[in-house]
Amino acid sequence: MTLSNLNKSFMKPILIITLLVVMAGAATGCEDFGLTPSPQPPEEKTEEKTPPTVVRTEDRAILAVYEHLLSQAESYQAKVYLADFYSASDNWNAKSELLKDGTSIWHIVVEMTGTEAGEERPYWQQASWLILPDGKVIPSNRFEANALRIEADLQQLSLQPGTTKPSEPEEE
Repeated sequence: MTLSNLNKSFMKPILIITLLVVMAGAATGCEDFGLTPSPQPPEEKTEEKTPPTVVRTEDRAILAVYEHLLSQAESYQAKVYLADFYSASDNWNAKSELLKDGTSIWHIVVEMTGTEAGEERPYWQQASWLILPDGKVIPSNRFEANALRIEADLQQLSLQPGTTKPSEPEEE
């Protein structure tokens, strides 16, 4: 036996083993890059909560109340109601108020005492909302809690798809 015959007889198994190792490495590499389906179930993506918006300006405070009211209007009728309210209310004011504990809140007031919308819904004439330091908007109890009445109208319209106007307050 010559050296060249010995090399040829060992070359074939070495070449086959080398090819198998390269193919196994390529398959492992494809799994690492996500090119082949993984046997593990995909992780469920959780909805990331956005951090609260810090309100620093009057315009941003008024916009926060707009966004809050729009988020409550879930039906077509509620959005129409909100559009009517927005179009009738053109006097929005925002003031920062300092509390006794050293924190400050925004007080948003809408006043329409001289407009015709007050005749249709008297609680539209004056309403107010508070914006807490963490950005949360809540209806104020000032002005006979009219802001809460407006939000209740939006909720009622969102729950009852067949109505076009919220029920009028009863006369006493």
